[in-house]
Parts: sequence; C-alpha cells; structure tokens
Amino acid sequence: MNRIYDAFENIKADEQQKENTKQFLRENLNGSIRSRSRGSARPHQHMAARYAAAVCVVLVLAMGGVGFSLVRTPVSYVSIDVNPSIELGLNRFDRVVSVEAYNAEGEAILSGLPLRWKKYTEAIEAVIGCEEMEGYLTDTSELVFTVVADSTREVRLTAGVKECTSHMEEGCYNEHADINMAPEAHESGLSCGKYNAYLRLYQYDNSITIEECKEMSMAQIRERLREYEGTLEDTGEGKDCGSGYGAGEGSSSGQRGHHHRGGSHE
Repeated sequence: MNRIYDAFENIKADEQQKENTKQFLRENLNGSIRSRSRGSARPHQHMAARYAAAVCVVLVLAMGGVGFSLVRTPVSYVSIDVNPSIELGLNRFDRVVSVEAYNAEGEAILSGLPLRWKKYTEAIEAVIGCEEMEGYLTDTSELVFTVVADSTREVRLTAGVKECTSHMEEGCYNEHADINMAPEAHESGLSCGKYNAYLRLYQYDNSITIEECKEMSMAQIRERLREYEGTLEDTGEGKDCGSGYGAGEGSSSGQRGHHHRGGSHE
C-alpha cells in the first residue's frame, strides 16, 4: 500500500486528481482488509483484484502525467530578434508552449498577444504582423529568425519560418543554432538568437560583454560583425528569409519587413 502511495510523488498530475485517487485507493484497499478480517470468501482473491485495480489507476495517472509533461516541454526554439527580442519555445508537435520576452520592447509586443498552443508559424505571423512590431521594421532594421533545434527538426522548422516570411522584403535573415546552447543562452539573459550573435562577435572581440549585447539591436550587432567579416555573403554563411537556403548563420542580403513606418526604435 505504501509503495502505491509513494508512486504518486513522481506523477505530474493535478493535485486534486491525486487526492481523489488516493482516497479511492484507501477506501478500496481498506475495504478488502475489512472483508478479509470478517472471513469473507476467497479473501486473497478479493485483495489481489483490488490491489491490481489500484496499480492500474496509478499507471494510468503516471502515463497521463508523462504525456502532459511531453506536450508542455520545449524541445526547440525560434528566436525573433530585431530590437524587440522574443523567443518561442516549441514542443515536439511544433506548438508554442513557452513565450519569453528578453527586453522591454519584446514585452510590449507580447502584451495581449496570445501565442501559446498556436502552431509556431501562426505565432510568428502574429508577432511580425502586429501593430506594435511595425515601428521596428524600418529601412535600417535587421530582423533575424534563429531556429534552435536538433538536426531532426532544424530543416523543417527553418522551412516553416521561410514560408511564413516569404512575403517580406529585404532585411530579414535566417540563422540556426544547436539546441545544446539554449540553457547557456537563457542563463545569460539573452534569447538564443541574440546569444548566438554574441558568440560570433566574441570570436573577433573578446572584450564585448553580454550586457553590451543586451542593449544593442540586431542591426548594430550585425554591423559590428560586418566590420570584422567584410560582407557576410563573402563568408558563405547566408540564409535569407523567403529566398534561398544557405549553410551558415547570417547574410547581409535578404528580405526586409513588410510594414514600414516613420521612425526607428533601434
């Protein structure tokens, strides 16, 4: 009996659901013990049957808890960085299960914008299409989408990003990073996309700090990179939103946002 109760400690289920099930187990197993003490027919069979039923209930709860955990756990990310810095965490079904803003501008965009449980392409379209984002998509801005995933998901997710941004003009870029860098990026307080850009810049200038990068727009970071690398096309690292698919992590020729308003927020 105690072993059955102990099993609940590792089950991620609703607390009320756990309590109700524990009560069910107590009533049924205690009932079996009372029946046995009164000398009912075949007490061992009754006890075994009730015990088996109790174990089945625990197993069903455990499977349900594991299933829910799998659904709500991010296994990949898509960062959306211009000056607002936003990151979508995707589950194994490519649905948004976490949404994080890494600066005040990102928080303003996400305010009142329901994205959880949307397909990731729908969430991206909602972000880049919202009125609050329009002012950041100027002639001088650079909008960078960074897919952070393992090799089995990267190509598919990048194709989806390119599809939902295919209408955009120049200034939009696709990059990618390995999923193993995500914890380090989050611990630093940067989106995976901005952290990936920071690591590239750090290769050329080890005096650059994370705090400095937090205050820089992606256009500013990429301009610094161009100073070291020349035009990014020359490095063979181009991946442009909506047009072509290269093998590296940035491009200075690409496609820029579909909305332009006066004034830059960079």
